[in-house]
Amino acid sequence: MQAFAAWFRQNPLAGILLIGLIFRVAAALNAPGYLMHDDHFLVIETAASWAEGEDYNAWMPWTQLANGIENPIPHQANLAYPGMVSGLFRLMIALGIVAPTSQMLIVRLIHGLFSLLMVALGYKLAEKLGGRRSGIWAGLALAGFAWFPHLGVRQLVEVVCMPPLMWSTWDVLKRPENHRNLRTWFIAGIGLGLATTLRYQAGVFGVGWAIAIAWANYQSGQKPSKSAKEICVLGGSSLLFFSLGQIQDVLIWGEPFAQLRAYIEYNNTHSSGYPQGFWHQYVWVILGLLIPPFSFAWAFGMGAIVRKHTLLVLPPLVFFIFHSYFPNKQERFILPMVPFVIVAGSIGWMAFRERSKFWQKRRELERNLGLLFIAANLIIGGIFCGVQPKKSRMDSMTALYNRGDLTNFLIVHTDKPAMPPQFYSGSWEKYWSSDLSTDEVNHRKVMCNSPTRAFPNYIVFSGSQHLGEGVERYKSTYSSLKYIEQVAPGKWDRLLSWLNPINSAERMMIYAIDPEVECDANKASIPP
Repeated sequence: MQAFAAWFRQNPLAGILLIGLIFRVAAALNAPGYLMHDDHFLVIETAASWAEGEDYNAWMPWTQLANGIENPIPHQANLAYPGMVSGLFRLMIALGIVAPTSQMLIVRLIHGLFSLLMVALGYKLAEKLGGRRSGIWAGLALAGFAWFPHLGVRQLVEVVCMPPLMWSTWDVLKRPENHRNLRTWFIAGIGLGLATTLRYQAGVFGVGWAIAIAWANYQSGQKPSKSAKEICVLGGSSLLFFSLGQIQDVLIWGEPFAQLRAYIEYNNTHSSGYPQGFWHQYVWVILGLLIPPFSFAWAFGMGAIVRKHTLLVLPPLVFFIFHSYFPNKQERFILPMVPFVIVAGSIGWMAFRERSKFWQKRRELERNLGLLFIAANLIIGGIFCGVQPKKSRMDSMTALYNRGDLTNFLIVHTDKPAMPPQFYSGSWEKYWSSDLSTDEVNHRKVMCNSPTRAFPNYIVFSGSQHLGEGVERYKSTYSSLKYIEQVAPGKWDRLLSWLNPINSAERMMIYAIDPEVECDANKASIPP
């Protein structure tokens, strides 16, 4: 341990990256599954189906035409990120890596490695502006802070856009003010454009950049024309690279920015249907996510340097204000600014503690709080590196894949509906679904006589309280029903359900059925 500490003092960035790598590999290996709908169904199901010539979400115009939609319209989703992930799936298939769980392990590892760029850039920013100690604290927090390793291996676009945003900031702030020229702002625009390509709302950072540039030049007595030139170059560069990242819209829809327009129109008409929250909701999200009392120190430190380091603080602050005003408030939306809070907060707090008589006299207290910080991170981070969200949903589909004879499946929702992550089943055949209000006898006849969808050879019962009731009902209808296995919900899902019943924790019961028995002439005929 002493040898590592000595090596770390000589090579802090390498040590921080090593710690970050260990945490992320642990999360990639031990925390499969997905956090929410968006990081799986809007990314993985979409991307993996494209790689195999399918279109799971029916976003493409040709799929909509095939489904009988005469005038296809773009979905509000951004195609850039799932398109990139689809390229990764295509590469894995070409290399013979086809098992869904193996593919997802590689996807998680690659995302974890990519997130280390955020760690390195955060360290460099804090060290450059606040000194070695600020760099170490910011780097350690980004490398191993309780939630970051787990988030780093997820397919959340709000996390994936962090490295290019931080790269833009680093490229500007690594240079002395008198060495920044128009080329500097052009290069910074590349990162901003790439981040906006991945996550449309990241473009709000550009508004913050424009305000920060104008304010910084005003403070230094520069002419307004200098600010105008720098803002135009930054904006033009970011728009150029954002446009290149949306070129697929021209290829798919025959016009530029089709998906962006659909996104804006959708939010204009559906904003009231999303969580509204209070204007100060994200204040508590940030303070809670970064764990008090340390979150208060980071927030204080960030506020303390807003005048001195405007180019670092103002862009994420404008992003924060935008999302606090925007009616659709979901916690993950604010994630892109969290690394900036840590970096700016570390710089500001370290500067404050050096001039604070209170902390100068209480180094032992500071040391103990630091140890508490490290201990809390090790405990929470260790727990989250082993959390498997949506375990029963994923494991039930994996069980079908491992059977090796899946034709199609029927999922029966006995309580709340829960979308099965079909990707893990290894089949893109459109599955069937029903619930306890369904007339199962008539539904069987419909499935038997479908000209486009295969009859299921497995039934997956999903639920909790009424699971047994559902199984008994279907036993009386499906004579060939044969029990295979059951999959219990994971501890994390049970905990979330206990904390808030709106979160469901399903148990899955898998049964096999014989299509030939169930679709014989007497059972499958539909009366005229």
